[in-house]
Amino acid sequence: MPLRFFILTILFSGISLYAMGLIFSVLLGWSMVFSIVLAAIVVLLYVLLGGLTSSIYNEVIQFFLIWIGLLPIAFIGMYKFGGIHGILANMPESFTHLWQGLGSTADNPMGVSWFGVIIGLSFVLSFGYWMTDFLVAQRAFAAKDVRAVQNTPIYATFFRIIVPIVVIVPGFIAIPLFPELGTDPDMPYNLALPLTLAKLLPEGLFGLGITALLAAFMSGMAGNITAFTTVWTYDIYQAYMKKDGSERHYIKVGRLMVVIGTILAVFAAFIAAKFPNIMDYIQMLFSFFNAPFFATFFLGVFWKRATGWGAFWGLLLGIISSFLMYFLIPSDFYSTMAEGNFSRALWAWIVTMVITIVVSLFTKPKPESELKGLVRSLSDKISYPELPWYKRPGYLALISIIIMTVINIYFW
Repeated sequence: MPLRFFILTILFSGISLYAMGLIFSVLLGWSMVFSIVLAAIVVLLYVLLGGLTSSIYNEVIQFFLIWIGLLPIAFIGMYKFGGIHGILANMPESFTHLWQGLGSTADNPMGVSWFGVIIGLSFVLSFGYWMTDFLVAQRAFAAKDVRAVQNTPIYATFFRIIVPIVVIVPGFIAIPLFPELGTDPDMPYNLALPLTLAKLLPEGLFGLGITALLAAFMSGMAGNITAFTTVWTYDIYQAYMKKDGSERHYIKVGRLMVVIGTILAVFAAFIAAKFPNIMDYIQMLFSFFNAPFFATFFLGVFWKRATGWGAFWGLLLGIISSFLMYFLIPSDFYSTMAEGNFSRALWAWIVTMVITIVVSLFTKPKPESELKGLVRSLSDKISYPELPWYKRPGYLALISIIIMTVINIYFW
């Protein structure tokens, strides 16, 4: 499991680093290599000097920068085209009906089916992200008490619900502004947001927009680098290589791993650069790693009979099965890369579930006394009757679900 985190955090650091390099390259005219290296040095310095604490505080500041810098794009774009309906009227019909024709991949503009969207994307990939993403867990670990840990991902959902305003709406605006986007090899979809920013924002807001984009990607890279350092130092190095080291020694090892992780992220950035659509690449990585780990995590939390050997072999074979599908099944077997990612994610999840259950039934489980607080059925239910409803995690989660449901029904 630590090795899975080890690889995934580096690859995701590379994605953020490539995105930063792309901004410098497209908007400022710098070479891609120089842009990636410069961005890596900046992130390296503030992570190395401040560690996890600096990353968390920087993310809070960067959050506000992102909204202040990118929100004007949505409003200026809607004003230019006469509102959201005007934007949609200027887009090709295939882009405004992406969720229609899900009965067959041939009838859907994205080449995906309802089964892939509902099971592969909505269940496996989406639940896998929220339940197993180490960056979310890392922030929760830094919380002051159990209630804060429970509220951390719930508070995040309220902001995630409105993220489409600064992500999807600018993407809609980019399509009528740049009709060649996605069809010209020199105009991949990855350029949508930087080009829209340069096209619509005046000079002052343009600088703020660049700052917002860089803040977003720096935040992602810094979080992954600190996660990489934590996993290596405590879950691999301390657990298997040097168990009796001093705290000072582990701090030195952690700082060294920050440097090594940043160097590896530079190489990972050039891997990300080979994909014209970063989202397809992200979903591909999730189908390799997050989908099988979601199955492991799910069984570990809800099934007390699960064993360590079951989790190990289930996760390992689930990841291997996803890689084999990617390399052995011809790319033209699926209508689109997205459909392939959804199918692989579901397959890896099923393989991991089955292998984990079978191996667990033939291996010795841990005594229930050691599982208390780890397995849901053996843990005490924590309630907060002394607190008002707006401070209780259960009520906050219910409110988030209601808001999300209403928004989805309204925009369906």
